[in-house]
Amino acid sequence: MKYRRLRHADTPISEIGLGCASYWGKRIFSEKRAQAVVHRALEQGINAFDTGSSYSGGHAEWRLGRAVRHCPRRDDLWISSKAGTKIGKGGRLIKDFTPTGIRLSVESSLRALGLSRLPILYLHGPNPEDFNDETYRVLEDLRQAGLVGLVGVNSFADEIIRLAVDSGQFQCIMTDFNVLKPERAALVHELKNQGLDVFIAAALAGGLYSRTFYRPHRPQHLWYWARALLRQRPQLSQAKRLFFLNQVPGWSATQLALAYVLQHADMACALIGTTDPNHLRELAAVSGKKPPTAIMKSLAGE
Repeated sequence: MKYRRLRHADTPISEIGLGCASYWGKRIFSEKRAQAVVHRALEQGINAFDTGSSYSGGHAEWRLGRAVRHCPRRDDLWISSKAGTKIGKGGRLIKDFTPTGIRLSVESSLRALGLSRLPILYLHGPNPEDFNDETYRVLEDLRQAGLVGLVGVNSFADEIIRLAVDSGQFQCIMTDFNVLKPERAALVHELKNQGLDVFIAAALAGGLYSRTFYRPHRPQHLWYWARALLRQRPQLSQAKRLFFLNQVPGWSATQLALAYVLQHADMACALIGTTDPNHLRELAAVSGKKPPTAIMKSLAGE
């Protein structure tokens, strides 16, 4: 596993991180298998794990905490979580970016994850009005108290990202960039030049370009397939032009998609999600592996 240096910290971070959310965190998915995915990630040298207080109905944080509880190098892990969203009655998603809400969210995350300090805290999809002195003050108080390390913003909206950059209050940004959104490379480059560490969410674009995605054979595959139909229907059509990724000798389609993101030196860590330890090993093998130049140029539109 290759590691990258962050601008705002001394501990290197694996260029591939595990996103601990969605079906992985749901109670319906086997705890044993979920922990196996995390343990396989650790075996492959991954030291970055991202989750959120509202992920998987509020269960993902607790599951990740149990999975890393006995990790001998837990203090060296880059574990990140989110504040600003929580699960209310009936599973309803509630936004709360008040100073009290942010503080309570961090305290809850630390309990769930079994940590005394959260290495990275993101504001989870804030609105423009959430960028204010009260927000900045509570974030700084949490840092000064040693409860959080880096603070950042998780958003896919350019307007929100611009507000985060202009505020000068954050050290990192988590946003989307993948083979279905190659134009985002310019944004990643700009953010790096602005002095921010850039974390990539949705690095695999849901695997919509992989032929195996359209042959679901397990409950979790059906769940992801149904979610894509509901949320990503336009991207499903767009992904068809990338079916050629399934025909490259020595590479799987998802490996090539991940390699495309990793070749960009401006990003710090690309987050992947999976419910299969073997798929995790396959993806981790991409780190340090030189991808076919012609394929990378084609994905970049060159």
